[in-house]
Amino acid sequence: MSNVPGDIAATLAEANAAALAGRHADALAAFRRIVARADAPAAAHVNFVATLVAAREVPEALAAAGAALSAFPANGAVSAVAGEAALAAGLPVQAAGHFERALALDGPHAARLGNLAMALQGQGRIAEALGALAKARKLAPDDARLASNALMCAHYDPPDSPAQAAARARSWPGIVGAMRPAARDPQPDRVLRVGYASPDFCNHSCSYFLVPLLAGHDRGAVEIHAYSDVAVPDGLTAAFRGLVPNWHDMTGLDDAAFVRQVRADGIDVLVDCAGHTTGNRLGAFAARAAPVQATWLGYPGTTGLDVFDARLVDDITDPPGIADAAASEPLARVDGGFLAYMPPPYAPAVSPPPMATSGRPTFGSFNNLPKISSATLDLWAAALRAVPAARMLVKARGLDEAPTRARLAEGFVSRAIDPARIEFAGFAGSLPAHIARYAEIDVALDTTPYNGTTTTCEALWMGVPVVTLAGDRHAARVSASLLARVGGGQWVAADAEGFAARAAALVADVEALGRLRGGLRARMAASPLCDGVRLARGFEAVYRRLWRRVVSPPAMV
Repeated sequence: MSNVPGDIAATLAEANAAALAGRHADALAAFRRIVARADAPAAAHVNFVATLVAAREVPEALAAAGAALSAFPANGAVSAVAGEAALAAGLPVQAAGHFERALALDGPHAARLGNLAMALQGQGRIAEALGALAKARKLAPDDARLASNALMCAHYDPPDSPAQAAARARSWPGIVGAMRPAARDPQPDRVLRVGYASPDFCNHSCSYFLVPLLAGHDRGAVEIHAYSDVAVPDGLTAAFRGLVPNWHDMTGLDDAAFVRQVRADGIDVLVDCAGHTTGNRLGAFAARAAPVQATWLGYPGTTGLDVFDARLVDDITDPPGIADAAASEPLARVDGGFLAYMPPPYAPAVSPPPMATSGRPTFGSFNNLPKISSATLDLWAAALRAVPAARMLVKARGLDEAPTRARLAEGFVSRAIDPARIEFAGFAGSLPAHIARYAEIDVALDTTPYNGTTTTCEALWMGVPVVTLAGDRHAARVSASLLARVGGGQWVAADAEGFAARAAALVADVEALGRLRGGLRARMAASPLCDGVRLARGFEAVYRRLWRRVVSPPAMV
């Protein structure tokens, strides 16, 4: 930076300090003054784009990345940050190209390989993503974030058995083996202070399941705290703040500070809602932030940590016996299911089956692209062969890019399905526009071995039955659990033949499908799946049992 003009250097230091402090508006104002100059250094452009991405100013980030690439075409850091902007925009093919360019310019780099993996994952290229993560981990074996990303990525197309996957999870480098802190007030029946730690107290799919639980808690039994790592708060964040009386913004704090805050607040039970997903606080849980710790919701499998006293599941997602053997945490099964769903307030009324007017059945999937595995395509192809007149709508972020559509179309072609029967759709533009598109499908076809969760609930709320395959691990059995709660167990198949048969049966009688569609929302609203109070009572019973075990351990015999 010695050749940078003094006035630019001073403004750049000001901008960088503001960005590090999370004062995005101040940082961006300073960066804009710098990059408007012809003599602005590459570092200013890089940090400007990175701050735009952090602030979720995605269109401007793409434009700024384009300008930086034009000015510094041979700069690896510029290519890398352009990749980050493309990822944020839901353009994983473009992002992968930028990350590959950065690696070609500067050589092996753990963070850039990790980002390349995320871009490949976003295209559904799971094996290649895992390969990139393996290379990244060789360069940075102690990087817990990379290890978490690899564990998460493997759920989309598991390379091993549940027991082997659990063994991989137990090698997570963030495990520290801390001692359990003493309970501040060991009374077994007092009001418990329960904290929920999540980066998803915002417009995120997990929020549809967090709201019913938090709203359903008995304030006479538990005092609720939220530990939020939301980088860019939104309207739903404000709603969460109104719902939870004790709100703690942890953004920007390291795990040690997080632990200190939790202990200062006297939390009795701390619940991880992220697992190995982005923005997690597993480092704080590994350091034993609270006397009782549980994990739930965001991650579809064992964390591999032995510092959790429970993972909250149910008897369908995790059948007793084999599931317990493949978990590092004791499994606490909640009656009626481990989730409760908040229907979106913007959902339109349920419409008649589209085949009633088109005369042609339409299957559909709105699941994330990484979930569309080879096994998923096998299932979908079987259903399409069973109903030769049917078409399919596949909607997923990332399908706006032609190479991804072409790759997915080839997957159908290789299974003897005419791609003309498939419609691809990308980002809908808004959540109301997204959910309105369920009116275009008659029956939803689930993914395997990583089922839908929010998308399964969305489909059911829109009157669309979901056909799923029950697999051998939690991620592959969530839809079976959700369907059981609404009386849809007959849509759960044990094999590909059964999957196709159930899909075909649902579209064989348009009048019966119309009756089913017309009553499904009311059935769901009255079911355990939309009963947050039921879920909260189940969780409270688990928390109380774990608390009593800590403060009043059974006598040794």
